[in-house]
Amino acid sequence: MKILSYVLAILVILGSVLYYGCDDAGQLPKQETAGQVKLTQNVKLPTLDPATDGYYNLFVILADTLGNIRPSHLGRFNVLTSGDLVDVNGNPLTLTMNPNDTIDLARALYSVISIDIGVVTVPGLTRIVAGPITVYPDSVTAALRINDTGAVGSAMTAALGPNSVFYIVNAPTGTLGDCGKGLWFCDENGVLSWPAGSGLTPGRGWLYHGYVRNKVSGEIYSTGTFYDPDNFDSDGAGSCADTVGTAYSKPGQDWVKTGCSTVGNILDGNHETFVTLEPEFRSGSLPPFVLKLYYQNVIVSGLNCNRHDNMFTQRQNIPNVNLRVTR
Repeated sequence: MKILSYVLAILVILGSVLYYGCDDAGQLPKQETAGQVKLTQNVKLPTLDPATDGYYNLFVILADTLGNIRPSHLGRFNVLTSGDLVDVNGNPLTLTMNPNDTIDLARALYSVISIDIGVVTVPGLTRIVAGPITVYPDSVTAALRINDTGAVGSAMTAALGPNSVFYIVNAPTGTLGDCGKGLWFCDENGVLSWPAGSGLTPGRGWLYHGYVRNKVSGEIYSTGTFYDPDNFDSDGAGSCADTVGTAYSKPGQDWVKTGCSTVGNILDGNHETFVTLEPEFRSGSLPPFVLKLYYQNVIVSGLNCNRHDNMFTQRQNIPNVNLRVTR
């Protein structure tokens, strides 16, 4: 009888251990293996057009025991409007780390997401978010941000600071009757309203691109690309500018030459204006890149000529991503 009581007690103890070791489904929890990747998009990465924009590439920069640094490629992917990740064939994608790289996770240094047209083994120049790695006993994590020095950098801290910047409707290279055929990113005196420090560095993967769009016809007019908002853009006042007056020394465009463009009067209430942040590798003739930085959804007809108005900062478009990789 004593032996039976002893056996029953052991079974009760074992049963308790098994019960409390199970999850809510009554199954033993699975142990996390090294190299499992979790990418949390607090503000999602914009959906790319693979034909013109390429794909995202996620990297973790590692150092081995000798201090040699190398990138570990965790995946090439696109992001749907839902935020789901897909591979180059449009199939659902789970990011993983090469098992041979997990041995060096204790020495992980940085993480980067770059945008690249072709297949790459190192991050390209167009890096949309990046951040330093924090190493924990069970994982490594990183807060990937656009204003990190490994991505677009401090120019984005400056550019995203104000709630709005100015644009003006005016055509300084034409006559008074041409006033509704020009738009510039400054005020009526040619004074810049963009914050100091928002200039981009050529060759670092990014530039600004200004646009005017006819909301009725869908026609889109480029005002030029630029790095420095306090200077001329890539084509000055544009090929449709005239020489009656002097252009502002800021990014903008005039469409005043007869027969040169289809721009009529952008003060007709049917136009909008915006500025995008675009990869340097994109052709200027392509449709606007998806990352709008400043936006005004209607150039108000009552604005009149030579008066400035606001383009509003689109912080809701700026990706904010966190990374976790198990060790």
